[in-house]
Order: sequence, then C-alpha cells, then structure tokens
Amino acid sequence: MRQCCVPFTPLLAPGSWPPGNSWVLPDHKIVYISTTKVACSSLRWMIADLVGEDFSAFYRAPGDHQTRLMTIHTRRDSWQHSPQIKNYPPEARARISRDDGWFIFAVVRDPWTRLFSAWQSKMLVRHASYVEHYQQQPWFPRVPTTAEDVLADWRRFVRATPWETNRQLSQDPHFMPQVESVHPDTVNYSRVYDLTAMDELTSDLHTHLKGVGRDQELYLPRANESPLRMTRECLDPGTVQVVSAAYKADFAAFPGRWNLNELRLTDRPWTRDGLDAVAYHGVANERIGDLSRELYATRGALRAELRRTRALKHEIRRTRWLPGAALGQLRRVRAAAQARREGPGAD
Repeated sequence: MRQCCVPFTPLLAPGSWPPGNSWVLPDHKIVYISTTKVACSSLRWMIADLVGEDFSAFYRAPGDHQTRLMTIHTRRDSWQHSPQIKNYPPEARARISRDDGWFIFAVVRDPWTRLFSAWQSKMLVRHASYVEHYQQQPWFPRVPTTAEDVLADWRRFVRATPWETNRQLSQDPHFMPQVESVHPDTVNYSRVYDLTAMDELTSDLHTHLKGVGRDQELYLPRANESPLRMTRECLDPGTVQVVSAAYKADFAAFPGRWNLNELRLTDRPWTRDGLDAVAYHGVANERIGDLSRELYATRGALRAELRRTRALKHEIRRTRWLPGAALGQLRRVRAAAQARREGPGAD
C-alpha cells in the first residue's frame, strides 16, 4: 500500500481519455506523447529502437511515404512492444507516475515555424494524398519557379486559414493546435520540452535510462527534412497576426515560451538549388502517389479474388455431399438460369 505521505501524481487527470498518440515503454518507464511536425519522426524511431521493434515491419508498409524513414508513421499495429496508453492494462496504467520514476514527456514548437514546416512538407512539395484532396483549392500552392512564387503562395495559404475553414484539413493533426495532441491539462508530464531544447531532452533521457539500468545510444535520425528554411520574409506582420490568433490555444498553454526575435530563421534568400529541390520532391511524390494507388488497387482486387475463392470452396463443400438426384436437379436449375441470362440467339 502506498504511504500517504509519499506524493503520487497519476499519469492522467481523473476522467480524462487516454491519448492515442502515445507510446508506453514499460521496461524503460517512459511515456512519449507525439506531436506532428515537432521532430516526431525522429522521436518515434528513437522509441522503436529502444524497445527493439522490427524495423522491416515499418519498411513493408504500403502508402505514399516518401522515404523509408517516413514509414515510421504507418499503422499502429506495426508496433509490437510499445502500446498506446489506452491499450495498456488499466491496473498498470494507474501505477504510472512521474513520482514513481517514470519519464513522461512531449515536445512542442513555436506555431509560426511549425505551420510553415507543415505547409511545405504537405502542400509545397505536393505530398500525394494532399494533392488528391486539396489541389483544386485556391490556396493550394503552385509548383514554384521563383522565390516570389513560394512567398506569395505561403501568404495566400495563411490568409485563407484553411486549417480552420476546410472541414477535412481542420481535422489534420499536422495543422491542428498542439494542445490537441499534447493535452497539457490532462497529462501529468515530467516535462514538455521545446524543439529548441532537444539537447536537454536527450541529456535527461540518458540520465533517466541510467537510473533504470537501460542506457544506450539514442537513435535519432533526421527525417522529413524540408528543402527550404523559413526566412524572415515569411513572417510579415499580417502572417504573424493570423498565425498568432489561429494558434492562441498553444500560446495560452505555454505562455512566454516563444519570441519572434528568438526564432531560428535564415537571412539568406532561397537559392535556385533549393527551389529545384522543391520541384524534385514534387515530381518524386507524384510518382510515389502513382505507385501507392496501384498497390491499393491491386490489394483490393486480390481481396475480392480471395473472397470469390472462399465462396467457391464453400460451394464445392456444400454440393459434394448432395445426393445424386439433388445434385442433378441443382445442375439443371443452374443450366436453365444460365440459358435465361444468355437469351435467345446467344450463340
């Protein structure tokens, strides 16, 4: 029985729903809550490596993933050793607490650069599924030929606020406020780190892993890199105002954390090489989309054929044991039905 004088803060606030974007590492006493466009690809690979997941299970994933590293975002059933909080046994979940040596963390990022990163990786480089769903929208960017094209299309996207007005995009976690993923009011964290404090996160992780006897080198590959770094021109006063208003919940949840003057922006203009990289990514994603659609169509046809095969096997088993007279009658009925379908003069 827990001593009354020993503090115990449960993982979740009473009555709250366990977030699905979560990874529990029981042997390491770690819980990670993922946030899109905040190093989540790298951190998911780190988790997969820590628990010994089979990387090839991710590599075999279907879909329009641009690289092997992006397959870490495949369906959750590819994960075998790091369950979601909601699938963790309730009695064991009740014992998870930062007060009992668990390391419970998430990472967040300033909304300005996060939105630019999401727009670039999903829209500007023409991720296949985003082209399919949004290319007819007036705010969807063109294939740029100049830096001015990129800047104009980015500003048009921000002014339109489609992550608020478009029903489908408003449900996309890449464009939703981070509080919708992090749940700072219901998850009792050891710490919510900022993306700029990744060195502190890795240091704290090593300290924690040493404490549970499981320290190792952390696998943090750089995944989903954007061709263009955000420039100061991207943050004109109008853009700053729109993004600040749209993501006011993030600013309210983490007050004083982000300052425009401290953002890691570049003063260098986008080069021809950078624009060519955007175009190359777009062409590659187009082909990836072709292959993904073909794969899903082939899978659908295979499933239909398997259903037909199972039905035929069932029919064979059913008719095999019919008496001779009944089997003959069944064949005559089928022949008559076939003749009616073909109609007169079918030959």
